[in-house]
Amino acid sequence: MKKLIGVLILISLAGVILLTGCRPPEIEGAVVDIQHGLYDKAFDNLQIAVKKYPNNPEAWYLLGTLYGRKENYEKMNECFNKSLEISPQYKKEIERLRFNYFAENYNNGLKNYYMKARDEQDPEKRKELFKKAAEKFLKAHYAAPDRTEPLQPLSVAFVESGDTTSGEKFMEKAVSMNPNSDTLLVTVGDFYYRIGKMDKAIQMYEKALSINPDNVMAHVSLGELYSKEEKWDKAIQHFDAAMKLAPDNEVIPMNIAVIYYNNEKYEEAIPYIKKTLELSPDNKDMWELLSVCYLQKANVYVEKYNSAEDEARQKEYRAKYLEIYQEVLPQLEEAVQRFPDSALLWNNIGVVYAQLGDKAKAEEAFKKSKELEGNSQ
Repeated sequence: MKKLIGVLILISLAGVILLTGCRPPEIEGAVVDIQHGLYDKAFDNLQIAVKKYPNNPEAWYLLGTLYGRKENYEKMNECFNKSLEISPQYKKEIERLRFNYFAENYNNGLKNYYMKARDEQDPEKRKELFKKAAEKFLKAHYAAPDRTEPLQPLSVAFVESGDTTSGEKFMEKAVSMNPNSDTLLVTVGDFYYRIGKMDKAIQMYEKALSINPDNVMAHVSLGELYSKEEKWDKAIQHFDAAMKLAPDNEVIPMNIAVIYYNNEKYEEAIPYIKKTLELSPDNKDMWELLSVCYLQKANVYVEKYNSAEDEARQKEYRAKYLEIYQEVLPQLEEAVQRFPDSALLWNNIGVVYAQLGDKAKAEEAFKKSKELEGNSQ
């Protein structure tokens, strides 16, 4: 790649020679040195030239190209910026070189290190790959500091290699460069979530929603974060908002169902479990959760029946729990067909059969449940 960059410099210089009349001798000598590959000699001459001719845009441009060859992109851009302040004469050449150095380092970091690091299982090798990725992304950033593409993977690479401080620094820089991107703000929120800075994560997600109230991932992320903090009302608020925006995403109603289940609100959980199964019918965990929630819902009336003192109340409560068992039975029959290896499903359908008075099917279901539990031990 350095050969290619060298060729590009020479091509640029060829154009410069055609456009330039009489050059100061130090700059003319530097051009000749560059054409002959004498880059160190040219560099020394140009250091002198920019002091002697501080308003010469070509001197600054040429010195910038040599800093680029040394991979000192910060100094390269200082020289390029000074050249452009004096004259836009070399603007196209500067933009091309900046992009080439950016692309070389960014693609190298992404392909050769970052993607490999994500798949690496050995912790030490993974850390080393992320460290090398960070080095390449950092060079890409310094080569083209106005581009935001390297900042997010750069931050992740820093964190994964053990440098959380630098990771946070470049995430904040990404936001400062693009403060109105709700997508970027969610990414930055995820970053803070990952490193355990929950207050900052919430700040980023809420800022994203202030820009775009329909950002599904911001709602989902806030729902997950508030669930983790056991702020259930806020979690459900955001999950509900996300479900309205993305009704085909089965993860959202599943999260709401789990929240209600964890808070022993079994009846409230059922519609969300059903919505999840409508979108993802092979979700075994949700089938099992559905069976548990129905049995818990019915058990409320079973307990009331057992504690009722008059026959009328007993009759009312018995009718309630039998209605629930009859409602769930076809769903459990479907569930055990889908997942015949689930001891929990067989046990719970056994309970339903027993309560509905089908003793033979209940005994068969309980037997299968015990067999499966024995096989799993």
